[in-house]
Amino acid sequence: MRTNYTRFMFLPKTNVIFFLLFTVISILLAPDVYGNQKYNSFKNDYVEISFINAWETKQGNLFALYIKMKEKWKTYWRNPGESGFAPELKLLSDKNLKKIKIYWPTPKIFYESETIINGYKKDLILPILFLKNKNESQVEFEIELTIGFCEDICIPVKLLLNSKDAFKSSEKMNKMISHSLENNPKELLSSKKLVSCDIKKIGNKMTIISKFDNNFFSKKKYIDHLILEYNDDQVWFSETKKLSNKDYIAQIKSIEEENFLLNKSKIKYTIITKSGGFQINGCN
Repeated sequence: MRTNYTRFMFLPKTNVIFFLLFTVISILLAPDVYGNQKYNSFKNDYVEISFINAWETKQGNLFALYIKMKEKWKTYWRNPGESGFAPELKLLSDKNLKKIKIYWPTPKIFYESETIINGYKKDLILPILFLKNKNESQVEFEIELTIGFCEDICIPVKLLLNSKDAFKSSEKMNKMISHSLENNPKELLSSKKLVSCDIKKIGNKMTIISKFDNNFFSKKKYIDHLILEYNDDQVWFSETKKLSNKDYIAQIKSIEEENFLLNKSKIKYTIITKSGGFQINGCN
């Protein structure tokens, strides 16, 4: 089986120029960042990456990417914002693999040249669960990781990961991985009706206006930042803007310029507050 997991980690469609520049840099710097590949580790002047074999679960095996960045360097969340380069995992080969589940820690928000960026600085531990088809057999895989790092310029790194040669975890590392898992946005049931949404056409643009329950999202749960995603690569959203204390608006964008349907159950909200991140799937 060969699967490209870009449906989980995708390139932004809203900044074609950035992507083209990134691609040119990738080609020009290929001898440096693509050559002499080693499995499961990478190190240069601005970043160090290790692929860790953490522990087994009933469903499969938990691994983690451990990334240390030099001061001022950053990498991106699964949805980097209006500009940026989200990591991409490409499955090259596998045995007894059912599914891959990525546990993204709540991202930090950076503001650069009036652009909002969702990502991480300094350290990132990204837990990845490889689910088994058969419990009695081990999971085996080989993956190609492409990930971007930016300061004043953006540099791509490509690294081969495999299950066989992943670094064995330590007690200290396992605690760090557990902390990263705890820092994942907590899922809130949509049945609690914490958010409702209306789809409206304003001028020639389709928009979504989301209204949140102020009784829940108050004090330490006050919304600092809101990110909208859609479970279909054909549709995406602009950055959200605050209309009032509980209302947020975003533009809906689609490959289909006109006459597209929006399924409210496919909308994913990532809500960043002082007490951590929350996730809501769907709106009423």
